[in-house]
Amino acid sequence: MRCRTEALGGHSLYCEDGHLNGVWYNSCKHRSCPQCSALKSEQWQQKAESLLLNCKHHHWIFTLPHDLHAIWRFNRAFCQQLLFQSVRETLQQLSRDPRYLAATPGFILTLHTWARNQTFHPHIHCVISHGGLDAAGKWRVPKRESYLPAKVMMMIFRGKYLGGLKEALAAGELVIPTNEREQQVINLCNKWGRKDWVIHCVKPYKHGQGVAKYLARYIRGGAIKNSQIIHLGEHHVRFRYKSHQTQQTEYLNLSHEQFMHRLLSHIAIPKKPHYQMVGLYHGKCREKLNQAREALGQAEVEALEVFNWESFMEKKGSLACCEQCGKPLNQLKAIDKTENIAALELRIIH
Repeated sequence: MRCRTEALGGHSLYCEDGHLNGVWYNSCKHRSCPQCSALKSEQWQQKAESLLLNCKHHHWIFTLPHDLHAIWRFNRAFCQQLLFQSVRETLQQLSRDPRYLAATPGFILTLHTWARNQTFHPHIHCVISHGGLDAAGKWRVPKRESYLPAKVMMMIFRGKYLGGLKEALAAGELVIPTNEREQQVINLCNKWGRKDWVIHCVKPYKHGQGVAKYLARYIRGGAIKNSQIIHLGEHHVRFRYKSHQTQQTEYLNLSHEQFMHRLLSHIAIPKKPHYQMVGLYHGKCREKLNQAREALGQAEVEALEVFNWESFMEKKGSLACCEQCGKPLNQLKAIDKTENIAALELRIIH
């Protein structure tokens, strides 16, 4: 709420000769802020793309049943960690199996907790390479075109997540939702241990860049963008979204309370990451990743150049030159608290 307001101070932009060209209030840099996340998203995308292997990639989505959402709301940090762990261990276990790959692939997991209409809908997107490095350091390709069987993935994932809930419950580490008893939670887990869960397996892509670009848009910035909010009335908020079902733009009116309830349910948990690099894409597997890249005819992973605000603005075509001398705008200076931003703006006008 304080992003780009006087409460956070400000900064000014100068050319190399010291000519003032603009003043702004500072950004909050919160992961869930919808208006100051573009640079961080771009940096994450560059990092992810620099690691990707030159091979086909799969995009799978692991979703929790809605009946388990109440447990999540009372145990946010635990359930988020358990969801990551269950998906990660499922993929690792099946990838090691000689029937499927018998090797270590590279995969990226990212957490989303929302549907497009802002309802609570926790799920994990997986970008996984079609192949991996075996124990002998050789590149192996899966025996199946689909890589892993969806039904088997679902059963193992389901078992790991429900097993984690029951184990925490038995150890007294799980907060039971209001107006429910421990036995009701156990019964709910048993019920969903017999039902199918949703794992959406997209047809394999020739590369992983497209999925990485898609996921980068949601790594930072929260569940809704400012541009989606089209009207703020005295009693309601109206916003637009593209429906998954109809593929059309749809509109929704919510009361202020309903809108805030949905929005706040997606705020990132402090110090809990929303993504994980796993397998060959993990930071400690750089040597193995380079072995895999060599087998695929790629150069080793290079250290990324610092992608700063100047590079970002230049890429977007927004980095102009000084209006007075035409030299590059390359200096940001913090505005002293005793300075008046309005006075600085008058200096630019005159």
